[in-house]
Amino acid sequence: MKRQVFNSLIIAISSILFLTGCGSSNDEDIIGGGSDINIPNEEDSECCNAEEKFLAYAFLNNGFVKEIPELRDTIAGKYELKVYSAGGKLHVGYNDLYFALIKISSQGYVRDFDITGITPVMTMTKMGMQHSTPTATEAIIYDKSYPAVRRAWVSFLMSSSDGGFWELSYNASSQNLSTSHAATIIQVDALSSGLAWLKSFKSGNSTYYLSLVNPNNFQTGINTIQAYVSKQSTDKTKPYLTADETFTIEITPTMPDMGDHSSPNNEPLTLQESGIYEGKLNLSMTGLWNIHLVVKDKDGNIVAGADNDTSGYSSLYWTISI
Repeated sequence: MKRQVFNSLIIAISSILFLTGCGSSNDEDIIGGGSDINIPNEEDSECCNAEEKFLAYAFLNNGFVKEIPELRDTIAGKYELKVYSAGGKLHVGYNDLYFALIKISSQGYVRDFDITGITPVMTMTKMGMQHSTPTATEAIIYDKSYPAVRRAWVSFLMSSSDGGFWELSYNASSQNLSTSHAATIIQVDALSSGLAWLKSFKSGNSTYYLSLVNPNNFQTGINTIQAYVSKQSTDKTKPYLTADETFTIEITPTMPDMGDHSSPNNEPLTLQESGIYEGKLNLSMTGLWNIHLVVKDKDGNIVAGADNDTSGYSSLYWTISI
């Protein structure tokens, strides 16, 4: 819902931008006095044009995403790289990460850059061990409307605590220049009590993770539901990449506070070309929902979710609230 509102806002603001002229003196007034970003009059082949630059600025300053300052870095003193997330915070389960590269001399958003090697690692101090978590290791263009914004994601298994801490590292490059951002301690918050957006299951000798994408965007009625299926790496300190295997994830939503009543017209999550799983989820009213999962392999055999809980539904489920 927030993204729909924001996209409408972007369209409206973009119209104002074109009416006033991309190179006019009013541009700086439109984007808030130009104190943070300027639209240069001279063409710079490395940087976005005025429209692209404005859209990137508007997206990264929309109030929904904020910078994570500890992940900021520079490349050869020529570029500044910033990393953003929802509210500038991270939590257990799925998180979007957004990257933007700024040319220091002109303060223009750079169009072409690469983010690779994204590696989150939890150090469990009391247990004397480390492990990673499901993640995208490379950032891709978030949306063709924002060529200067790259997106990746991380799904954290647990929160930061006295018993352990998370660090995140990545590599950035542009114009044959590069930097490696050293492992930096980040704060990962717990979800509200009772919510669960990340679940695991075993198949054969492997452990898989089901990361529910942005359940805070769900509303009553039919929702597009998305998830990633990741496979634990042999070396548990290495990122858990999306699984090569193909699954089908059948879903049944129930309301535990309303006698476990369900809701019809749900469609299983199936693998898309992008690597994400997608289906349809019908939520008939606001409240707490368990989304029960039955995972099947490509041949239709159940590999997870066959056991039932006290409600009679699969004991493997996400828990969300709308």
